[in-house]
Amino acid sequence: MALKTPICSFDAKTGVLCGRCEERLRSNDLTTDEVHASLTLTKLTQRHPEVDKFSLVTAFKVEDDFVLVLRGSDLLVIRSHVDIRANIEAIFNTRVWFVESESSERRFIENLLYPGRVLSVNLMWLPDGKKLTRVILETTKISNSKNDVPKIQRIAKKIKDIELLVEYKK
Repeated sequence: MALKTPICSFDAKTGVLCGRCEERLRSNDLTTDEVHASLTLTKLTQRHPEVDKFSLVTAFKVEDDFVLVLRGSDLLVIRSHVDIRANIEAIFNTRVWFVESESSERRFIENLLYPGRVLSVNLMWLPDGKKLTRVILETTKISNSKNDVPKIQRIAKKIKDIELLVEYKK
């Protein structure tokens, strides 16, 4: 089984887009972030054969970070192999976030906050009609993620249009 990406596998291996993928890029059916992520992950398959079984659904660049949307089973592989995650971040040369495709809003938030443990997710409707998603995290599992909360909020807003309010269990 070969790595599935938004671009043709031949294009991902050669680094040159075919006419069909080039047209998809021009018509905004494909983004430059998806092309970059496809090419980068394809390079990594030589060092980590596990990556060759991944399915990249889409990719987003939020500020300097990359968000890769993969199948749920791919996330399990990444979480169980720390070296794969480290190599992906090294080859992307930036922080990479992993979320699963076709997930609920709650699961999307849990993926962003991993390894922190989400205790509850609640929707709050503000008087002006806006929706705010309040997340309560367990404090013992979240050492370095406190610094990432503003990034996570921006990622959630850009990708799923979720306004996040993150609180910690006392």
